[in-house]
Amino acid sequence: MNRREWLKCMSMLAAGAVAAPSLLAVFDVHAAAQSSNAGIPFFSKPQNDLMTAVVDIIIPRSDTPGAVDAGVPRFIDLMFRDVYTKEEQQNYVHALAAFEEKSGKAFLQLDAVQRKALVAKLHHEALAQSKEIDPVSAPAFVLTTKKLTMLGYFMSQPGCTQVLQYVAVPGAYHADIPLSQAGNGRAWAVETELTI
Repeated sequence: MNRREWLKCMSMLAAGAVAAPSLLAVFDVHAAAQSSNAGIPFFSKPQNDLMTAVVDIIIPRSDTPGAVDAGVPRFIDLMFRDVYTKEEQQNYVHALAAFEEKSGKAFLQLDAVQRKALVAKLHHEALAQSKEIDPVSAPAFVLTTKKLTMLGYFMSQPGCTQVLQYVAVPGAYHADIPLSQAGNGRAWAVETELTI
């Protein structure tokens, strides 16, 4: 092992030590979201209904289950209740209120086309603002909801087994196979970009 390989290994160990508690918390929340008794919810009923409507726009039901079918709203609720700091919780709740104000009238009273247009508009604003985004703004609400939706969905059973490739017990190694036979066009990747 040369010096470069050793440094690479040590930096990976250090990164793993820093990230491990956060990853364990996310896995604990995901496990809790799958159980029937998750305790007192973080969001009020109107807040949860609004967040659920946005989650449904981000990953709707198609030939595979959508994010709502996979239990993502409950996952997001538990993430805010059990993982996020008080400041992050307050920022998200304020951003949710700012989002509701942006819709002119109650978001849930808008028709499906208006809802999707508003979410798409705010998503584009969030991407344009990038790192300078105000954490209590409507675009921040959409971006945070999108990130948590994708995390929860691709950790769920439908996300892992019906959208991504899944092999419960991997089989033999097959080299030099045509690309068309390598996963039926579905990705193993954890990095995913979703356009609304």
